[in-house]
Amino acid sequence: MKPWLYTIYLKTRLDWRSSEIWITHFLVPIIFFFVVGAVFTAVMPETEETLIPTMVIFTATMGALIGTSGTLLPYTETPTRKSLKAAGIPFSSILLSTFVAGLINLLIVTFFILFVAPLAFNAAHPQSYAVFFGGYFLFLAPTLLVGILLPLLAKDASRLTIYSQAVFLPSMLLSGIMFPFEMLPGALSAIGYILPATHAMMIMTEDAFPIVNLLVLLGFIPALLLLIGWRMHRLLLDEG
Repeated sequence: MKPWLYTIYLKTRLDWRSSEIWITHFLVPIIFFFVVGAVFTAVMPETEETLIPTMVIFTATMGALIGTSGTLLPYTETPTRKSLKAAGIPFSSILLSTFVAGLINLLIVTFFILFVAPLAFNAAHPQSYAVFFGGYFLFLAPTLLVGILLPLLAKDASRLTIYSQAVFLPSMLLSGIMFPFEMLPGALSAIGYILPATHAMMIMTEDAFPIVNLLVLLGFIPALLLLIGWRMHRLLLDEG
């Protein structure tokens, strides 16, 4: 148990010293929040109703898919994995610590948005904080798991960038956070339904849990855990 706890503690500290984490988890989302929040509420005042979930989903998606995945990539290299194994540090503890560190960092920015948005842009508070945070955690968990899976699949930084953007851009454009989901044509809305961000937006803007969206987000978690477990097994086989 102690190696696991120490790994979580160490990985969290290393992330806080990472410029990539500060940029993708804090700096860019906060700048985006102020710039886009000012533009949206000036041009389309009705966006005040959905500004908080929009900004929170953007922050979590960017942080998990670009920031969290980037910090994990160096640990997936064979020499590093062998060094961890020699030191008695299970690779699974690196994945768990990456998840925990990402969760802590993104929660900080989420609370910042919740506090500042009503003051700066007259943004509406969530209709139900229980539904809002329930949907948020159900969305954040699979999004962080995708951020962990991608570097396990990628062999280098260039491939990871392609994989991350292949998930991040559709999550921004097809989830309903930039414009109403109902405006999408059939084929694009079908793609949107397989993205966690879409279901998060549908939950976090309601005052009760939509059952279908809730079940879809819950279904993402075991599916992604199975994929991560499969990929870890493949990496261990490659080590011989």
